[in-house]
Amino acid sequence: MNIDAILVNHCSPTLAGLKMGSLLCLPRLESRTDYEKLIDKYNHMYNQKGLHFRILYACPKRTLLYVYRPAMVASYVQNQAVMAFLTQYGYAAGDVLEHMLDHLADRFREGGCFPHESGIFLGYPLEDVCGFITHKGNHAKICGDWKVYGDADKASRIFRMFSCCREDYINRFAVGTTLESLIVA
Repeated sequence: MNIDAILVNHCSPTLAGLKMGSLLCLPRLESRTDYEKLIDKYNHMYNQKGLHFRILYACPKRTLLYVYRPAMVASYVQNQAVMAFLTQYGYAAGDVLEHMLDHLADRFREGGCFPHESGIFLGYPLEDVCGFITHKGNHAKICGDWKVYGDADKASRIFRMFSCCREDYINRFAVGTTLESLIVA
């Protein structure tokens, strides 16, 4: 399995600094330590470019990998309305990002349903995350990288930008550009 190719295919806007985070569902390897070693390597190589990697959840069949830009995420979650929303799910107001991600990981481990507030940590607009929860994923205005319940025109522009970025990164990677070269500082 070529993790670099998976990252380019599924996380290009995050690699490019256009999106604050991406969540990957990877098949489970023989040992969790295989991913942990890889994540340590990637963090060592790419943290200085503002890109971080964290396993949020692992079960016998899959591993959820969060690829994110901490400065962007921290800025977004400190928005007063976003923080008020997150406190409804047990996040502490004003907490540091790492503690919030610990809580998100706990929410994944609790089982039951998927913690839909995770959309906040992917940079989805608060209105769309709330709309998804309220409407149980139904009745979206449009669907793209996420389901849109708010500003469909703005979301459409963002979807096009992400799509162009993804296409560009996939093409550049296919002709030999390295993952490291594609990650914007």
